[in-house]
Amino acid sequence: MQISDTFREEHDPITTLQVYHRRLRIPLDYYLNSVKEFTDPWNVRAYQYAVQQYLNEINDHGIIGMVRQERDSQFVYLDAAIRYPVLSD
Repeated sequence: MQISDTFREEHDPITTLQVYHRRLRIPLDYYLNSVKEFTDPWNVRAYQYAVQQYLNEINDHGIIGMVRQERDSQFVYLDAAIRYPVLSD
């Protein structure tokens, strides 16, 4: 049996997602403090959590997708894909 024989796509309603990237520069010490409940602050879930806290504070209801991270000695840079549903006909 193949996957395509058992999986079914649902088509109603069709949702299109607009994707925007937000590049956030966060002071390293602030970032580490904000994700201190994570055992690994360099895990994607910690990145997503930090971005979600930011979106909540600015009252943005986007859906967080992939988040990439870079850092230097002073800052953490999070590049977050934020998705926004748009209903189509």
